[in-house]
Amino acid sequence: MTSNREATARGSRRTRHTMETTTNTAEPADPDTTQTVADGVAPAQLEAELRQAREEATANHDRYLRVHAEMENYKKRIERTYADLARNSKKDLLLKLLSVKDNLERALAYGSNAAPGADESIVQGVRLTEYQLDQVLRAEGVTPMDLTGQPYDPETAEALGTTVRPDLPDHTVAEVVQHGYLYQETVLRPAKVMVAVAESGDEL
Repeated sequence: MTSNREATARGSRRTRHTMETTTNTAEPADPDTTQTVADGVAPAQLEAELRQAREEATANHDRYLRVHAEMENYKKRIERTYADLARNSKKDLLLKLLSVKDNLERALAYGSNAAPGADESIVQGVRLTEYQLDQVLRAEGVTPMDLTGQPYDPETAEALGTTVRPDLPDHTVAEVVQHGYLYQETVLRPAKVMVAVAESGDEL
């Protein structure tokens, strides 16, 4: 009877050992899969949501790039607008200075034709003033155009009339009545000129 109890005990121990071994060697469950299944979300659905999120991120990035480019273009347009305004304001001031220079040139021309004994100091003062004004204009990028003897170009000169000059090629500038000027290589003020023609009555 003792032998039967010992045999039964040994059998029970072997059974428990076998169950423990089976339990220990079983592959552990994937926690992610377990959680996904528990939440009722399939892997295919997660992949679709991830793909959609990536597409939305790409679209948002593209929109950002477009908006950034538009802002840069707007900034450049504003800068050009302010630069043009400043340039135009400066041109207006320079044109006023050129009117002053015209008056100085007339005064010098009058002084040169004045009778002997006229106050030469006044002429010298006007000449010095003109010189200083020329320096200011040149420093600002204003330069006179030398058009005498050059082909007449309505872009750079305004024709006041024609004069018969057989010694000059037809339709060239025979005389500059009022000087023209360039401002940074563009016409600031066209010259006023007389244009040479071969015969009286010829038109430009």
